[in-house]
Amino acid sequence: MKVLLINPFISTQATAGKYRRFLEPMPPISLAFVAAALKQAGAEVCIYDDYTQGGDRAALMDAIRAAAPDIAGLTCVTPTAARTMEIARQIKSEFPDITLAMGNIHASVFYEQIINDGLADFVALGEGEDTIADLVRTLESGGDVSAVKGLAWKRDGRAIANEPRPYREDLDELPFPAWDLFPLERYRLFSFAVVREPGMLILGSRGCPYNCTFCSLKIMGRKRRKRSTANIADEFEWLLNSFGYRQMSFIDPIFPLLKQEGLEFGQELIRRGLHKKAVWTTETRVDLVDQELLDAMAASGLRRIMYGFESGGQQGIDSIKKNFKIDQARSAVAMTKKAGVEIIGFFMLGVPGETRQSAEQTIAYSVSLDIDFAKFTIFSPFPGTKVYEDMLADGTIQPTDDWSTFTNYPSRETPAAYIPEALTNDDLIQLQRRAFLKFYLRPRQAFNQLFKVRTLKIRDMWNGLLLVLGLR
Repeated sequence: MKVLLINPFISTQATAGKYRRFLEPMPPISLAFVAAALKQAGAEVCIYDDYTQGGDRAALMDAIRAAAPDIAGLTCVTPTAARTMEIARQIKSEFPDITLAMGNIHASVFYEQIINDGLADFVALGEGEDTIADLVRTLESGGDVSAVKGLAWKRDGRAIANEPRPYREDLDELPFPAWDLFPLERYRLFSFAVVREPGMLILGSRGCPYNCTFCSLKIMGRKRRKRSTANIADEFEWLLNSFGYRQMSFIDPIFPLLKQEGLEFGQELIRRGLHKKAVWTTETRVDLVDQELLDAMAASGLRRIMYGFESGGQQGIDSIKKNFKIDQARSAVAMTKKAGVEIIGFFMLGVPGETRQSAEQTIAYSVSLDIDFAKFTIFSPFPGTKVYEDMLADGTIQPTDDWSTFTNYPSRETPAAYIPEALTNDDLIQLQRRAFLKFYLRPRQAFNQLFKVRTLKIRDMWNGLLLVLGLR
């Protein structure tokens, strides 16, 4: 059975507004895992990345016609929802014989509406690899789809969900992502994440034991399931030797979670000599690091670490259930700098209860930290998060089919989905611009970017300057 997997175009104008110049087509790692699982199940798989083609409708239709698949699979997250539904309608209209399946967070949350509206025949709920592979085998053999766990479909005119599929416990059994099917030359990591080129994403675990209300990764469960140290290092080595990648960037919200996990991983990279050939980056929490761990990871090739500082006030941190203390953040920064590892800080403006004073406090806090990069986003209650469910229940936000407002970069044309009572949409836009201006437009920061860190290209810095000054 032939399967065409489609990565829908994200309208960067809608999702990032004037900051769209800094977005790059990222490797769609979730789709690459699905492709690998399908190949392992014996399916013939091909890929069409609509994002790298800029959403060209004619090119997409030509690609579907050329592939002539039995099944088309669409990955759907909220930023791509509008384009995904557009593609689904086009396929249903022009290729009615193709079975259409969807997966990922947005499709899992809204599977009933998607199926009842005739936009998909099947939706894989939660983790998709095993469900889609099982579905393909079942359709090919003429089996009963009601037996496919984790699958939603239409029966007797309405959407139903089969028995849930348990989370995969042994992640080592997952085949490595099928990157050989993708247009790898078209992808690049975000500028602030690039240490060496080329770079690729890597997954170390799934699930998270923390309860941050703004995170949609709860769809992967609260129990963290991790790959073995050897299995991750095997992929690290495979990406280096098979594709020439010289930087591996973990997509986990937390890696490592445990100190021993980080120490063992670093030791394995050094044992194999990989620390001399490639570097790596990761994201973790400020309350999970100490000097021994950071020194060991730096020795194994860790060059940049991402911390979610989120807010400059304890009240802001507590409002999103991030559950760490400001002092722990400052301590983590000091230890990380001592280890010689560069820092990317993530900050959110417009969190629940935000005022202009608290937002200015976050901006000042970001400047006071000795970090190399800062990313300022506007808080958004994305579907699949606890805060989305709570705000919908208490009427703070209303049900909608217009997902363009769920953006971290609002504009006057695309206002934020949630605006704190003490602020306006214009306030949020102005505060975000002010945050970038205050952080990056400092002599010390400019010197570091030009002569020490040297990650941002002159073009990026020039575009950024024009943006924050309101000249572009």
